[in-house]
Amino acid sequence: MEATVERVNRRVEAMREEIAEQASALIRIPSVNPKHVGVIYKDVVGGEGDASRYMAKLYSEAGATVDIFASEPGRDNAVGVLQGSGGGRSLILNGHVDVVPVGVDSDWSDGAPFSGRIDHDRIWGRGACDQKSGVVAQAMGVAALQREGIRLRGDVLLEAVVGEEVMDHEAGVSSTIARGYRADGAIVSEPSGPPGTLSIMPISSGLLSFAVTVKGKASHSSVRDEMIRAGGQGSLIAVNAVEKGQVVLETLQRLEVQWGITKHHPLFKAGHFTIHPGVIEGGPVGFPVPFIISQYCTIEYACWFHPDEDVEKVKEEILAELERGCAIDPWLRVNPPSVEWKSYWPSFSTNVEDPIVGVVVDAHRLATSDDTKGDSGRVAGFCAVCDATFLSKAGIPTVVYGPGSLLQAHMVDEWVDKEDVITAVKTYALAVLAWCA
Repeated sequence: MEATVERVNRRVEAMREEIAEQASALIRIPSVNPKHVGVIYKDVVGGEGDASRYMAKLYSEAGATVDIFASEPGRDNAVGVLQGSGGGRSLILNGHVDVVPVGVDSDWSDGAPFSGRIDHDRIWGRGACDQKSGVVAQAMGVAALQREGIRLRGDVLLEAVVGEEVMDHEAGVSSTIARGYRADGAIVSEPSGPPGTLSIMPISSGLLSFAVTVKGKASHSSVRDEMIRAGGQGSLIAVNAVEKGQVVLETLQRLEVQWGITKHHPLFKAGHFTIHPGVIEGGPVGFPVPFIISQYCTIEYACWFHPDEDVEKVKEEILAELERGCAIDPWLRVNPPSVEWKSYWPSFSTNVEDPIVGVVVDAHRLATSDDTKGDSGRVAGFCAVCDATFLSKAGIPTVVYGPGSLLQAHMVDEWVDKEDVITAVKTYALAVLAWCA
């Protein structure tokens, strides 16, 4: 076995430039999710399919039989099956090819968000980190085994799916499951950092998005003194909804502080579970000018909560805190905010003692020959959410492991470290070797 590990690692080293070029080529395919907020569907649909078909070519070159299918035109998934000789465990290597929008091209340092530029230590472009380098690394890991003439007993299923960025799993990963693609274990190539990079992640947090809206009372803004000065007529004249929104902000920030103290999980950094106010809109209805006192304020939140908690209990906790915070405000006490629960992405959890976790831990160690490299190779919780949820719900023990860090995902000038990509290729190859042999 030791000699085989050395052969695989040497083979991957010989493929360094090819691996970087393949990742760069996939990044250069604009595959923005057409259902993402702010995107015009017809302007971008088809990019995901182009990216999946590119991956299908890599799967075929790695010796897999390829299936390309879609639930919506232009949004193809690709699955490559490398048939084993029989008697071994099967493994899914899953990644998504859709990416988030780039924002303004000129904000990117080279003005080219899909450049796929390669320099001495990084690969750049939208999707470099999240997660095109990971899905390419999985394919190249299998290719390395094939080039070494290594035959497996178990099947390997390579998956490039759409829809992940907006939880459109029905069009992506769940459609692969419905099509019959299941296995004894799965590795999802999301960027598995922080805490470091290339952590092994058998669990994620849950994600709940919601909007809180408060109403105000309009008047001419020149009479603000009646609202805020002693002796004024206060809410008989007007109420500024934007300032009442501030009460909501402060209330949920207090709850967030409590969570930082009271909610702990051994695989997550202390204080990870948060209530993020991401979007604020407010003003006079129909007239967004400061000359009229604001009639509404809506704050949209992304709530990252403890994986062991029931989402309904989390909702109850948020509502109870809002009720307490609004009870001390005379206006909000009789005009309480409305809450709209918008989406819920469940967490996933695989027991740390499950064999798939140990196989990836060992594969990473063999790939690096160094288990002291910062937080690399550490078993930790995945900070965000991903398609691992739906593989896990299908009864497939799943871990997240991939190059890059969420600290670089979705940002302008997104990048991934080339060395992490090479390590990931080795780890995928060695994990397949151990699991499917």
